[in-house]
Amino acid sequence: VRRTRLAGWVAAENARSGTDAWKIGATVPLGWIEGYARSTSARPGESVPLYVDTAAPSFSVEAYRMGFYGGKQGRLVWTSPPLPGLRQPPPTVDAATGMAEARWTPSITLPVGDDWPPGSYLLKLVSSAGGASYVPITVRDDEARADVLFMNAVTTWQAYNQWGACSLYACGGLKGRSRAVKVSFDRPYARQFNDGSADFLDHELPLVSFVEELGIDTAYATSVDVHETPGLPGRYRAALSLGHDEYYSRRMRQALVDARNAGVNLAFFGANAVYRHIRIEAASDGRADRVIVNHRDSKDPVAATDPSEITTEWRKQQAPEAELVGIQYLCANVSADLVVRSPASWVWAGSGVRDGQVLRGLIGNEADGMARGISPANLDLLASSPVYCGKTPSQANTSYYAVPSGAGVFAAGSIWWVCALEARYCSSPANVGPVRAATANVLRAFAQGPAGASHPSGVVRPT
Repeated sequence: VRRTRLAGWVAAENARSGTDAWKIGATVPLGWIEGYARSTSARPGESVPLYVDTAAPSFSVEAYRMGFYGGKQGRLVWTSPPLPGLRQPPPTVDAATGMAEARWTPSITLPVGDDWPPGSYLLKLVSSAGGASYVPITVRDDEARADVLFMNAVTTWQAYNQWGACSLYACGGLKGRSRAVKVSFDRPYARQFNDGSADFLDHELPLVSFVEELGIDTAYATSVDVHETPGLPGRYRAALSLGHDEYYSRRMRQALVDARNAGVNLAFFGANAVYRHIRIEAASDGRADRVIVNHRDSKDPVAATDPSEITTEWRKQQAPEAELVGIQYLCANVSADLVVRSPASWVWAGSGVRDGQVLRGLIGNEADGMARGISPANLDLLASSPVYCGKTPSQANTSYYAVPSGAGVFAAGSIWWVCALEARYCSSPANVGPVRAATANVLRAFAQGPAGASHPSGVVRPT
């Protein structure tokens, strides 16, 4: 029996020797290297083409599984032999949409071994001239023993990726466009985007590490996997959304609604989740689910033929995200303190917090708040934190609610919640204890099954 089929495999995996050699320090500019994978996830035994661009004479690939590993957070599972360097052609850019594609020649086919445990992986590309960058990939094994599903938010990562020309927010050097309306997975993540790891290092790795430190058996998938297999979240006791999980197709959103209504707990360990509606389309060569579409207005070509798939915000389609998350996006560019409410809640148990206690620097850089008339009537507010959206005062919230199926839904309400687990990026060490205690309470309760049975909501009524 494969060890990942047995209970306790995550704890056993993290007892293996880790390394921090996965980290990228200062690199030589002339050693430039970057690349991308043909798919966002792979299963053990599959092979995935990698496309690498470097002027160096040679390069190698190091595959690291990310977890706890005694605090090292990575384990080296595979290293390629030295490979010849290759300069790839410039991106192909569609001026009509702003979409850039790297139509490159494969440099190596990554052999995902049968012995590679499911998880979040970083492929470290190392050039012989002193450069390095990452290619993130998720190894998915639906047969592995798991209580919770970890969903890497790759659709959101790609939305913010400006490599080649444009992101869904800005264009660099493409005249006549302010942003793209389509972006492709067939390109690297920009080097300035956490060395090519996108949002993984700051918005996801701290929680990956913490879940595995707790020894909770965990399944891994990407948001594209959830789009392609909507029944996936329903196979587990809980589904975990990470620090920034903004871009959702209709199938992705419905997958979480269906799972919740079937008794699957949902945890949103961030803010701004399920905010923008997207479509996911095929690449120019016909490969499925390689392009994200987000027009944001009535100029979307499907507006006349299929208005349910128009890519405006969910709340503009009479489906505000608070109906699912419990709270919803307030604003960005926020930096504020979290103010504790309801310290007697099970979520805060063992954290030592008191009512009105201030946990400094935990709200940002985007924040969520309760939506009156939309948020569930039995919503428990676990924090109510004064923030300013521009010059307008508002309240950011952390929340929990339960539904008749027994499922519980937790929402942190701040992108900085996840990175605070490690007291770096955005949190002072004094805040780590309460955040880690609350996160552990949610994870352990949610991994046991429908949390609403033992933790009903409606204890703290919104005021």
